Amino acid sequence: MPFNSRTKWKRLLNEIGYLYDELDLIEELTKDAGLEFESYYRSYCAKNQIDRNKQNEENKDKIKDLYGKDPEILPQDLPVSEYSGSMDLAISDYETTDEEQKAFEEQEIFKELHDEFNKLFKKLALKLHPDRIENYIADDEYKRKLSWDFSKAKSALEKKKYFQLIQLAKKYNILIPESYDAQNKWFKNERENLESQIKQITGTYNYKFAECENDTDRDKLMKSFIRQVFGINVK
Repeated sequence: MPFNSRTKWKRLLNEIGYLYDELDLIEELTKDAGLEFESYYRSYCAKNQIDRNKQNEENKDKIKDLYGKDPEILPQDLPVSEYSGSMDLAISDYETTDEEQKAFEEQEIFKELHDEFNKLFKKLALKLHPDRIENYIADDEYKRKLSWDFSKAKSALEKKKYFQLIQLAKKYNILIPESYDAQNKWFKNERENLESQIKQITGTYNYKFAECENDTDRDKLMKSFIRQVFGINVK
């Protein structure tokens, strides 16, 4: 196998590891910001004499058309885009459909790749399966850690999260499949999917609210949100 393929593989693993960490962080940040956004939004509407209940009811159909969500769910995780007044959102970036992803995964090269990682999982199971560790490991805390890693490995195989299987294999000194070309193609696709998820989350109002540094920024965001959802221009 060309050295270049292995180098690309190592770099992709580093990138994907970073993206998984980044995704976890922004999901946590966005979740924490949700309640703060809701509280500030309520106060802002009251200060500007905007009847939220009335606006939700009057714009119920529009809100559902725009976001596929009922008004009582707002303002959780709405994408930031300007409402043009024509019931159309700004054109969104192209995203891979479920059908396209399935077609990608069903290529013969990836069926073989899955077989390789299935074998890797079986090697992990020999070290981690609860039935195998019960009799020869006395430390209950260590048993729980091994069992937890077994659960992670099983889930990773089922969801085709091969990066996570590789991380566990490294942890337990198990040889990793050297099908670098196939893995590189797979991990490039996984990188794109992670980047798409991150872009989607960082485009929500909750995330934008978390990024605001002062009330001036927060008020500007509220104006954008209210204009998009209700078509009201707050002065």
